[in-house]
Amino acid sequence: MDETSTPLNRKRTVFFLFLMLVVLNADQMVMSPVIGLIENEFNVTDSHIGLIGGVFSIVGALVSLIWGYFTDVYNRKWLLIASILVGEIPCLLSATATSFGQLFFWRVLTGIGIGAAFPISYSLAGDMFGHKERGKVVSLLGLATTVGGIVGMLVAGYTAGFLGWRIPFILVSAPNLILVPIIMNVLQEPKRGAHEEGFEQTEVQYKYKVKFSDYGNLIKVRTNLLLFFQGIFGTIPWGAIPYFMVEFFRREKEMDLNQATTMFLLFSLGSIAGNLIGGFVGEKLYSKSKRLVPLISAITTILGVFFTVWAFRYPYIPGQFSSFILLGTLGFVAAMLDSYTGPNVKMMLLNVNEPKDRGRIFSIFNLTDSVGTGIGKFIGGALSVAFGTLGSALEISAYFWFACGFLLMLASWYFEMEVDKLNKKMRELAEIEELEEKEEKT
Repeated sequence: MDETSTPLNRKRTVFFLFLMLVVLNADQMVMSPVIGLIENEFNVTDSHIGLIGGVFSIVGALVSLIWGYFTDVYNRKWLLIASILVGEIPCLLSATATSFGQLFFWRVLTGIGIGAAFPISYSLAGDMFGHKERGKVVSLLGLATTVGGIVGMLVAGYTAGFLGWRIPFILVSAPNLILVPIIMNVLQEPKRGAHEEGFEQTEVQYKYKVKFSDYGNLIKVRTNLLLFFQGIFGTIPWGAIPYFMVEFFRREKEMDLNQATTMFLLFSLGSIAGNLIGGFVGEKLYSKSKRLVPLISAITTILGVFFTVWAFRYPYIPGQFSSFILLGTLGFVAAMLDSYTGPNVKMMLLNVNEPKDRGRIFSIFNLTDSVGTGIGKFIGGALSVAFGTLGSALEISAYFWFACGFLLMLASWYFEMEVDKLNKKMRELAEIEELEEKEEKT
């Protein structure tokens, strides 16, 4: 029996993956609360800051295509450790930047590490759990991204006022450098395909070959294609809104940095709730009717647009506690609806793709996801300059979620059929491997 399949080892591995992803994703959002300080020191505008965010995401995603291929071929434990080092060392060095060009350079390198870790983590999760229990696991891994963003925001938002904008970069990068030797000792490489239908009931090995030509076959899965496109549309607001949210509350709602950071925290708590509810409810819906998973995700996404725009337009009264709480409550609900879809998209990708393809499929998804996020950050900054207000920029960005909801509705026509098709294929492969092993023994 595969040692990594025991409940204790699986829980331990997921815990350390979660912890590592939290710290790694804190790097991604640590810059947001200190945008104003950086702009003042280097004499740049929102467009320059949006450009850093855009290139940060896009370059990392392009590099992750290579890492996705490596993920399907080589030992994922050592690839993960390499990705941590590639991401955290440049984040640490961001604190030493003495010009905008230097800061730009170190932030782009940090993005490469984050992009590399994405396909590795989900490939590991797919081989540790069966298709009926992946909803909760991808919910937790997705939650790590949200929690990491919150941690980065809080660290910078609550310390930059008296420590300056540089120290937060050190505070969010150091923990993963400490975690590297622990992960080296704890993380074990799971057997690929061990929890697929047909293979989990037998001792036969899932045999596979990985070829570059397989990339073309991945987009033939219609669920993949629809989820890729919704990733591009849906993450434009995910790029712009969190990135500029603290600055929006400071400039246009007249909050100080601590108040703006606390408001961001209330929105983020809604995002945490949405991730958890999405993963657990999505897993229950999957057991009843697979078609409901993308359909309910589409509905919550569309509802989220209305609540998000309502939150940005809310007539907040500076200094009034009740107004602050009402805005925070509205933001909590909006973020909860917006975040419901995330874990379900990742669960759907795991359940329509073979184990040998999951590193590459998540690297492609990370590419489409990060292209949208990167473009969103750039668009957010550019629209702010064009319209003169961040509020207008963030509201326009939110409307892209309508396209996301429409594509998820289309996915409900194909998802169940393609899951059943994959499960049938895996059962047939298991039977073939079992027969071949018996023939070899005789």
